[in-house]
Amino acid sequence: MTPRSTKQSGLASLACTECRKQHLKCDAHKPSCSRCLQNGEFCQYLPSRRGGRRKTRGSDRQTSSNHPDQLNVSIVRLFNHLHEINTNRVSDISRFTNPRPDLPNTPDSTSPQRIPDSTGIPAGQVPWPMITPRSQLNQQPLGSSHDSLSHDDRFLRLYYENFHVAHPILVPSAVYHDRQYPEFLQLVVNFTGSHYVSSSPTQQYKDKAFAELTCNPSRSFPMVQAWLIYSITIYARGEWQEAQNAFSHSVELALELGMNRCGFATSIQSETSIEAESMRRTWWELYITDILLAAPFKGNTFLCSTMAPEVGLPCEESAYTGACEIPAPGKILDFKRRIFAPEETVFSSFSYRIEATTILCRVLVLNKVREYHRDHLQAVENALVSWVNHLPPKKLDIVDSYGNIDEMMFQAHITISYATMLLHLPRSDLQPVLPQADDHFWPVATRSLASTLNRPVHSIKATEASRRISDAISLCPNIIKHTPFVIPALALCGMTQLATAIKHTEECFDHHYNRVTLVLGCLKSTKRIWNLADAAYNHLRISAADGLSDSMERWSTEPPRKFFPSDSASSSTERSHQPTRPATAIPDGQDMLFPPNAPVFVDPTCYNDSFFTSIPDFDIS
Repeated sequence: MTPRSTKQSGLASLACTECRKQHLKCDAHKPSCSRCLQNGEFCQYLPSRRGGRRKTRGSDRQTSSNHPDQLNVSIVRLFNHLHEINTNRVSDISRFTNPRPDLPNTPDSTSPQRIPDSTGIPAGQVPWPMITPRSQLNQQPLGSSHDSLSHDDRFLRLYYENFHVAHPILVPSAVYHDRQYPEFLQLVVNFTGSHYVSSSPTQQYKDKAFAELTCNPSRSFPMVQAWLIYSITIYARGEWQEAQNAFSHSVELALELGMNRCGFATSIQSETSIEAESMRRTWWELYITDILLAAPFKGNTFLCSTMAPEVGLPCEESAYTGACEIPAPGKILDFKRRIFAPEETVFSSFSYRIEATTILCRVLVLNKVREYHRDHLQAVENALVSWVNHLPPKKLDIVDSYGNIDEMMFQAHITISYATMLLHLPRSDLQPVLPQADDHFWPVATRSLASTLNRPVHSIKATEASRRISDAISLCPNIIKHTPFVIPALALCGMTQLATAIKHTEECFDHHYNRVTLVLGCLKSTKRIWNLADAAYNHLRISAADGLSDSMERWSTEPPRKFFPSDSASSSTERSHQPTRPATAIPDGQDMLFPPNAPVFVDPTCYNDSFFTSIPDFDIS
């Protein structure tokens, strides 16, 4: 049975050395497999060493030295085949890939690299993959080009393993090379992926990507994606203003192309194609990024979220990355009507993430309004609670039975909890330990604090939302696998727990302290990748050192049994010696919802949180 026939049956009896090295599937085509052909690798097949008598190293060396012509003939066939394939590719480049106008098809710009005669290859034209700019082909020696390609492949792999999972707008990794993205987008992908390598010169990659973005006159869809990915990466580096400028470039170009129109994707590609799905995802990622970028700035100038939503909703991640055909996109109106449907309809996780971000936008706008009726506040609170109540059972958790993280639902749950903290903290009696005028993380309301609730209840809701975030993070604490936009939510979670620990008695100090240390640990590991986490980490660390030092001294002298649950059948004498929570002053005209001595509602872990939220706890057992 030949390798080609075995591939049709789903099995491969042979794999080249390059595919073996990277543990990738090989189609076993000869003289070169598709992956080596695409990446410009030297494709070589070695006979299996399973079974039979093993040869000595000397005999292998002697055999290869006795037949030098076989290697040369194989290389000649490889490059001849590359030339034939690449000639066909040049004439079939996607219409979305706009080549640089300053690189015309002149003999100078298209003349490929010549291989030295010492290799045994006849002098002539040798093609190279489209990843390398054609204007540089006759300037780069073969060795340096190979090293550059392998280095870029590493960054590409890290990009898809980390960043793409949180922002899945490019085509799936399996078809990335087939898509033949323009050079400026490839440079941005490499720049983003370089952050996940500690020794990588990220600043050099940034300068190279930015120069290509600003000099390239392309007004294409990939340029929108490039500016968007670049803006999120710059934001994660802590370069706020530059991130805003880059994002504005992306939105401006997207509106110019009409990406906010429902017919944009289908006018260019089939509705169920990967390319059309990538276009829809890009627009909705612009919509989400527009709101998340504004949250730390406490602004309400939005570029995308004020427009009528016409673009179809993205599909599930499994459908996007799988081999099956992408389903027809759902409509935002159908998504809103699901509440009144007789039977429950499940939409993609991306759709619930979009709705969660929309509610966050309403919170940001409300916090900037100077005068509002308390019904406006109640309407936003109702939206936060309703989002949870209308979730299908399969979307309540962020981890499936196989241990896989649903990143889109993870972000959606984090966004709702973040919005809840932003809504209730300014109206609560919790205060930051180290108030700063330029603090990007702690929310501030303008003036009016009209509310249907009293301040202690706002404090409880804010604390409960921060607990939800810490619970979600404890399930998947590897923050670099998540979006950088989780960093402000994580920082606010830690500061809320810190403020609650100071406000409450020391009876529940252990719970808040452990959540603060959890957040600090996550930020500490993330700041090695993103500078944005460094600022959040230092602010929370300094605040915790200042606010918890006295309590830690007293807490460390207590016996360990104090920090374990006591027997529920404790005597009344024991309960009488337990410290009581100090009463909180309530403004006139408001009733005390929970008196300080109501053991039915207030337990040793602060309060009965199930009374305030309908969200079931994440299963961490």
